[in-house]
Amino acid sequence: MRLSVIIFLGTILIPHTTLGGPVFLSDNVFSPNGFDRPHGASLVELENGDLLATWFSSKVETGSDARIFGARWSCKTHTWTSPATIIPDDYSKSVGNTALFRDDDGILWMFFAVVRIGGWSGSMIDYVQSRDEGESWSEGKTLVYHLGNLPRNLPIRVGDHTMLAPFFIDFMYETNLVGSYTALIKYKDGEILEKTYASVDDYDSIQPTLVKLPDGRILMLTRDKSDRFVRRAYSTDNGKSWSDVTITTVPNPGSAISAIFVEEINAVLLAYNHSRVGRNPLSLAISIDSGKTFKRIINLESDPSNPKASYSYPTIIKTRDGMIHIIWSHGNRSTLKHVRFNTEWLRDVAAGPKPNSTPVDIAGQLR
Repeated sequence: MRLSVIIFLGTILIPHTTLGGPVFLSDNVFSPNGFDRPHGASLVELENGDLLATWFSSKVETGSDARIFGARWSCKTHTWTSPATIIPDDYSKSVGNTALFRDDDGILWMFFAVVRIGGWSGSMIDYVQSRDEGESWSEGKTLVYHLGNLPRNLPIRVGDHTMLAPFFIDFMYETNLVGSYTALIKYKDGEILEKTYASVDDYDSIQPTLVKLPDGRILMLTRDKSDRFVRRAYSTDNGKSWSDVTITTVPNPGSAISAIFVEEINAVLLAYNHSRVGRNPLSLAISIDSGKTFKRIINLESDPSNPKASYSYPTIIKTRDGMIHIIWSHGNRSTLKHVRFNTEWLRDVAAGPKPNSTPVDIAGQLR
């Protein structure tokens, strides 16, 4: 098995919290030998500050060889463990996207796509749980039994023992039987006590990401099925209902997005592909008006000379130490790339304008 091998000078022995000033660091995560093309990754912070990443790997999407793997990143050594299988290839016909959540009881949930028949149109949403920080997992249970349903982005906490999980429908994609919805889930000690669903009325909105705003509203941003622009909706009742969908000016080439709210800069931070023709570049944008307008601040990855380059499906989280972590499918899905940076670095690039630049890590190596 291969480990993450790209670890920059200064990240091995010195905790990032002691470096001071802007910090941007990077490494890669590899699937085990023979299980390339990692995709649909997710992240969650563990109790001790480590990270758990999950993803699926298969030669082709919805292939019978698909497995879901997990690996742990140490906040002390800044290295990844060898990946371990969470969901084997005999679980179902195939598996897909993962979405992690740590609940109020300290239980980890992993929602994932389970293909029962055919392709993504034959997918349902299952979940497994871990009570030991991802060392072992429960048997799978089905949350959504209807065909053509998948997770993509992280659930968010919206109240005591209550999560709001973003899902989407991908049933017969070309006939527009698609859309975004949320599941409001009340739970206790790993058991689901109540779940209610609410959808947006827009078949071009898929793969939603959710952001809890300071005023109590929830912002939903979505991928555009028609390869145009990121779409948005709001909820004023913790996801029980959603406003009409409107279109932003943020370009979207039919690729996943991910967003969080960063209190230190009082802004929504969006990871996305700033393009309408391909998944290159992978960029960051901020919104200081709760998602009404966005400003691109930097490209995390960019290769203008290579039209086939692909950097896609980012997942972004902010950890308790103030660092922001992003993981995505890198190099046409040859690896997963993981970057982390502090709010000082984010403030610097947000002060721009420098949207066409790319980050420099603390050792001065151009990324």
